[in-house]
Amino acid sequence: MRIFSLELNNEIKGIGNRKRYMEALIAKLTRPDLIVLPELAMCSYMGSSEIWQYADADSLDTSSWAMETAGKYNTFIAVGYLEKQDTDFYNSYLLADKDKVYGIVRKSEGESYLFKRGDFDHIISAPFGKVAVGICYDARRKHFYNNIKDQAVSLILFPHGSPSDPEKSENEIKTNDFFCKAYMDAFGVPVIYVNSIGKMDFMLGKTGEMMMNAGFRLNGHSKIYSKTGATIETDIPEALGMDIVLKQNALQQKLRFFGNDINRGNFWFRNLILKPDIKAGCRYYHNNRQHR
Repeated sequence: MRIFSLELNNEIKGIGNRKRYMEALIAKLTRPDLIVLPELAMCSYMGSSEIWQYADADSLDTSSWAMETAGKYNTFIAVGYLEKQDTDFYNSYLLADKDKVYGIVRKSEGESYLFKRGDFDHIISAPFGKVAVGICYDARRKHFYNNIKDQAVSLILFPHGSPSDPEKSENEIKTNDFFCKAYMDAFGVPVIYVNSIGKMDFMLGKTGEMMMNAGFRLNGHSKIYSKTGATIETDIPEALGMDIVLKQNALQQKLRFFGNDINRGNFWFRNLILKPDIKAGCRYYHNNRQHR
């Protein structure tokens, strides 16, 4: 299967502009079988309630675009977007071909100021096997692992809109390599990490304030992790490609977690800053979502 990921420019705004941008890149790919796009690719990754203006009611617009584009280029498309259902917003991701949408995954531990959080599934059943999808932070959380560990999967997708300190790229890459390789080894299937690149927009909350003060950006570092397959050379800066034979595998070795995280992380930050910030975000979301 010829799989491509596209590392998108997060600074391009507006649904129409982003559709044109993504299709211009897709048109340059050579015989893609599957195209993997980042978290919130349709609207760009944003950390404030300004993102709500780009919400896709009942996933209709994203589904239509993905199916039409998949048909035009004879491929499967996996794409992140902002879903709205009734008065709630979800950080969502779908997989489609020209005929249908095979499934929608929602980020379980989405940004609490912006999205409804919950105990959501992480598996999409596609013609080429079951695909496990962990959107950004979910990829590192035990909930994602518990949700897929009893499933046989053929591919794991980690679409991100992940800001980090550009001065500490080595640490970011080391962290990505750790959890992506852990899942590749545990299931024996390819893992695709795809992130956007560009300026970080204003982000609500204490955590967002700390990230902005530290000069965080979206740094990309997209990578296809696979023990087999041939790299597809491309002169498209945004594109990574690999030709891989997919095989559905069950869990082969258990993963270790530190509490609910696959990375040890900073205990004090998680408990003294992140947890209260998540609670404050949930209150903000509850009080403001119904007005948009």
